[in-house]
Amino acid sequence: MKSLSQLILLIMFVFSILLANDKDSTSTLINDESQCLQFQIGSNFNLGSFQGSTISYKKHISNSRAYRVGISISGKIEDRIDFDNSDTDSLDFRQITDYDNLGIELTGQYLKYLKHKYSYFYYGYGPKVIYSRAYQKYYSEDYITGDWERSSDLRKYYGYSIQVGLELVAGVEVFLTNSISIHGEYSEDISYKRTWSKQPYTGNDYRTININEYSLDFGGVKFGCSFYF
Repeated sequence: MKSLSQLILLIMFVFSILLANDKDSTSTLINDESQCLQFQIGSNFNLGSFQGSTISYKKHISNSRAYRVGISISGKIEDRIDFDNSDTDSLDFRQITDYDNLGIELTGQYLKYLKHKYSYFYYGYGPKVIYSRAYQKYYSEDYITGDWERSSDLRKYYGYSIQVGLELVAGVEVFLTNSISIHGEYSEDISYKRTWSKQPYTGNDYRTININEYSLDFGGVKFGCSFYF
């Protein structure tokens, strides 16, 4: 998967250079037909996600305004069996665990651009929505009669969280060619987050937990590159 991503980035890089050679260097670098994919520049100049780990896409509606959207989707399904043979007074023991989770993050921003030669200062704002869900069930089994028999009650865990907020961004974008740029960006967001979970307590009892949070978060400064097409 990593090698495939690197191959796609290499193809996009070469394609952007070819497009740059076909463009008039005196023309406006950004116009109402400009669109790009954005990537973050990490340590050792590795490319990763900039705004959304699945896709970060920007579309200009003029030479001074643009819309940007970031989408992140993650998930995991795990069936796990843990064996414990440390107890010499009993036969084999194991715990069965089924676990799955899902996470979705959506961000969108309206951006305003101010041009200065081959660079742009930009700023903007937009909503952010993050949703995650988790489910887990587990129980124990003993190998006593020549077959595995359940030795504990089935225990379940449910949980989800949803976060909504407003993100503010400001940055500088510098064009290396008409199709490739680098940019540095600062962000900060104001958000509300609600977390709900139902967890095993004692015996067959469960307890429900509700958490409401309000936060003002400094998103830090990150550097990235854009490939226009």
